[in-house]
Amino acid sequence: MIKKFARALSFLAAWMGLLTVIRFPSRTVGRLMYGEILGKSPVMLAIGRFLGMICAASILLPKVLADIGSPFVAILGGIGALLGLLSGDKQAASGGVIGAALLGRHLRRVTASHDGFDRAFGPGWESRIPPDLQPRLAPGRWQFPASEPPPAIPGWQRNVVFGAHPGTGEPLLCDVWQPPAGVQRTGVAVIYLHGTLWQALDKDFLTRSFFRRLAGQGHLVMDVAYSLVPRTDLRGITREVKRAIAWLKANAACYCINPERVVLIGSSGGGHLALLAAYTPNYPDFQPANLAADTSVRGVVSLYGPTDLTVFFDEYGKIDARQPEYSTEITDDMRPRVFNRSIYDRVITTLRILPAYRYHNMPVGPLVLIDALGGTLKEVPEAYRLHSPISHIGSHCPPTLQIFGAHDFFVDPEHGRRLHLALVEAGVPSVLVELPGVDHGFDINPFRRLSPAAQVAEYDIERFLALMA
Repeated sequence: MIKKFARALSFLAAWMGLLTVIRFPSRTVGRLMYGEILGKSPVMLAIGRFLGMICAASILLPKVLADIGSPFVAILGGIGALLGLLSGDKQAASGGVIGAALLGRHLRRVTASHDGFDRAFGPGWESRIPPDLQPRLAPGRWQFPASEPPPAIPGWQRNVVFGAHPGTGEPLLCDVWQPPAGVQRTGVAVIYLHGTLWQALDKDFLTRSFFRRLAGQGHLVMDVAYSLVPRTDLRGITREVKRAIAWLKANAACYCINPERVVLIGSSGGGHLALLAAYTPNYPDFQPANLAADTSVRGVVSLYGPTDLTVFFDEYGKIDARQPEYSTEITDDMRPRVFNRSIYDRVITTLRILPAYRYHNMPVGPLVLIDALGGTLKEVPEAYRLHSPISHIGSHCPPTLQIFGAHDFFVDPEHGRRLHLALVEAGVPSVLVELPGVDHGFDINPFRRLSPAAQVAEYDIERFLALMA
């Protein structure tokens, strides 16, 4: 019995440890997700997609859990190794040692300090953080156990209207998080843009603890529910982000913020939107009609957001090989299909966990970039360039923080590296953080206070926002 228990703990630790070392190629994960391993006939695709989702989940979910649970599973691996030694089970002993060592290595590398802020803002940058704000920041890059957000619940206004959809007139909604009573306000206002490639999810998705921390430090947070593709395109979404900036500045006095201290934060597709909006202040193509307000911002934070869509089109084609090179190659089975008949469908689509026009019941599909930009890269290359943040780099760009997982299978960290080099060349303060052994979406999970990667990301974001104050 002891041997079985020791082996279970040791092999779990070894498997989780190996996942922190292995980087899965985008094409492999994509082919698993879309079920093309068995063939492309309708029957084989249906079976393949079902089995593929299970396989992909068995790879990606444990990889996320390996980061979240690395300190705990490392301890379990040590226990398994010790029990293996006591019971004479060499396999359990060696497996536990290997697992604990790999997970310990992961924890050490992810939480290691870096000199990105020194390079961007100069030595002694921490002295520029307001003295009254410093005690409210996380004391270290990683804590065990993690510190919880302030117990006082800040003012939380849900479904605040900040504009209207130009096509339908439907209200554009956001949630506003204000600092709790007694907390000195910094004047900094954060506009947060959720991810999932511009076509799924909603505001208030696994971000409450993060927003509570920021509000507890004196910042205001505006959590935006922008329209989704294909209901609109990327230009329309970017205009909604600009409208959110203008609305927040117009209500600066009401919310006790400084209109010159608005910072955009986004993850994945939202990170792309944050960068694009930040680098195109008052740009005519992205400015909403009849809006004369200034849409410049103080700073921008992107978590694993694509920066060059001309490159991302080909990268996404590796994830979903069904993506066509020309619109004439689009077949009916690639088109969005409406699932809104059962109670389950209505619940899912009402919550916007997946939109009503889901692609094969998944929040991605072969036409997402084509719908977002009006054609393929070969058909509308200028649209892909125009909507790429890297195309708008100049001395006008605000200070930028980018955070990537080095093992990101969905958005290659090279996007961040290229943007960072271009910003530095333009003389813009830029910080690029790459977290070793970490994959896409490391900060969006219900256990973000346990995840070393999520804690490190929050640590750097807190410092960046403090400098913007």
